Amino acid sequence: MGIRSFIRRKVAEKISGTADASNPVHDAPVRPLPTAPDPEGFVAVARVNDIRPNTGRTVSAHGLSIAVFQIEQRFYAIDDACTHEDAPLGEGDVRGTRVVCPYHDWVYDIPTGACLTDPTRPVGCFETKVDDDFVWVGKRTSDGTSLRGGDHADGLTTSEHAS
Repeated sequence: MGIRSFIRRKVAEKISGTADASNPVHDAPVRPLPTAPDPEGFVAVARVNDIRPNTGRTVSAHGLSIAVFQIEQRFYAIDDACTHEDAPLGEGDVRGTRVVCPYHDWVYDIPTGACLTDPTRPVGCFETKVDDDFVWVGKRTSDGTSLRGGDHADGLTTSEHAS
C-alpha cells in the first residue's frame, strides 16, 4: 500500500469511527475462493463482503494484477497499474466513480478506464460478475496503454522536469 493511501485510509477510519469495520466478526466459517475458472472463463477474486462500498483492492486474475472496486452495489475491474509510474490503483482513493492514484494523484474513471489526468493513458477494463457471493473477473473488455511516465499531478517534479 502506498504511504499516501495508507495515511488517508487510516485518518478517514479514525474520523468516521469505522476503524474496526475492516475486521468484521464472522459467525460462519469463511468459504475459500473457488480456484478453477467457471465455464465462461471468469475467475473468483474476492468474496462480495471483502470489498466494501466505495473502495477497491488489488487482486490477481488471469496472471495479472487487477484493481476491483465496488461502486453503487456494482463491481468494476481495471488494470491495477497506473499508467504514470505503475502505482497500485486498487489502493487509490475512490471518489464517486473515479480512483485517484496513491502515488502521484493521477485520476481514472473506473467504469471506462479513461485517464482524466492524461487522456492518452487509459487503463484496460475487465468483465465482472457476482455469483454465489463471490466477485468474478472475466475477459478484458478494453485495452489500456503500455506507455509510462509523464508529469506528476501532485505538484512534485522529477529531475527530468525540474528547471
